[in-house]
Amino acid sequence: MPAGDIGVECDRAVWLSFRRASAPEVITWQKRRIFERGNIEEERLLDLLRMVGVTVWGEQDRVRAAGGHLRGKIDGRALGLLEASKTEHIVECKSAKQEVFRKVAKEGVKVGKPEHYATFQFYMHGLGVNRVLYVMTNKNDEDIHMERVEYDAEFAMRKVARIERIINTPEPPSRLCTKRDDFRGMFCRQAEVCWGEVRARVHCRSCLHATPLMDGNAGWDCARWSKPLSLAEQDAGCPAHLTIPALMVGYEQIDCSEEEETITYRSPTGDIYVDGATNAT
Repeated sequence: MPAGDIGVECDRAVWLSFRRASAPEVITWQKRRIFERGNIEEERLLDLLRMVGVTVWGEQDRVRAAGGHLRGKIDGRALGLLEASKTEHIVECKSAKQEVFRKVAKEGVKVGKPEHYATFQFYMHGLGVNRVLYVMTNKNDEDIHMERVEYDAEFAMRKVARIERIINTPEPPSRLCTKRDDFRGMFCRQAEVCWGEVRARVHCRSCLHATPLMDGNAGWDCARWSKPLSLAEQDAGCPAHLTIPALMVGYEQIDCSEEEETITYRSPTGDIYVDGATNAT
């Protein structure tokens, strides 16, 4: 689970993402250029700090929590800021369009971009650092907003505890949105699976036999075969796959066979669907 998900408001969206229920995002060349621009901007901002005498190191230091399932990496660490020359800071670099930038510059990151605030609070919590230097650039005019933020232990621990709860929940939590056209879910990548417009992908993380382990190594265990699961095995699934029933949104469970290892459903259109060994791919 990427650290950025800690700031996602909907528990169900976080759970579905962690379970890889939706089809993988298609990374177009345009998206690649967007990612590349973000990396370039990060390096520029770190270089600007160095130019004014700030010591910067620790680029891409990694942070883990929730049994190793929640992971992230920082942009860097800094020492020698004018406002607090002896205080180590984690550096978080972002760029944004003008509308977002103005909101953050006016209201501060906690209000203007709460998902960023949640992410770097997790970084401070995991690395034992008490300050963040949050830097955002305006993509329109290259204006820069800088903000020093203190570690909020209670906030960070609540966020990590929430992620642990979501990870250990065997079924998808309730939706944040009550309607399909709710603006809060309009651009959610999990929406089609969430609302039952498509079925969840067939692999171990969508199977009722699989359980995430809180072992520190982001492990998964299969109760059907009584074995740990590698990442390759999780992606591949197996012939004994059975979709977590709560993922069959809109389907009515009408039968099951322990001997044949199948569950039978009636679809919203009245068709009969038998989930079991023959459906694994």
